[in-house]
Amino acid sequence: MTFIDTDIFVIDKLFPKDDRYEINKAFLNEAEEKYTSIFNLFELLGIASFNLNEVELMKLFKGFEEVYGLRIQYPSTAFISVNEFVEALFDKTFQKIKLKMGFQDALILVVAEEHSCTRFVTWNTKHFNDRTYLSVQTPKEFLDLELRE
Repeated sequence: MTFIDTDIFVIDKLFPKDDRYEINKAFLNEAEEKYTSIFNLFELLGIASFNLNEVELMKLFKGFEEVYGLRIQYPSTAFISVNEFVEALFDKTFQKIKLKMGFQDALILVVAEEHSCTRFVTWNTKHFNDRTYLSVQTPKEFLDLELRE
């Protein structure tokens, strides 16, 4: 299971002239069993809101899973009360923050780990390395490994 970070989608949707665009696109087309979190989607929507009109933003929001051929993961509720859910989510997030992570990255990583993803793909590997048991890779590293297998 490959978990995809927000920056991959930002480059794909908003920065076609980025030097990493072609590798980024190849990764999105090659990867199977792709996942991201609801927090990644909303982070992307917030960034895109400066470049897209309301109709384009709604289209991105409603068609995101289909366009990228992935599933959106939500924090695990494990059939607990709302208070217990919030407390558990923020406790897990705080454990990540103590590893010197920003709030949004910590929240995203908690969801990836809860859903037993095996790889975390991002261009910002330094934000996640040594803070998770997941294999943290760039899209280029992912593609290089796929070619060797």
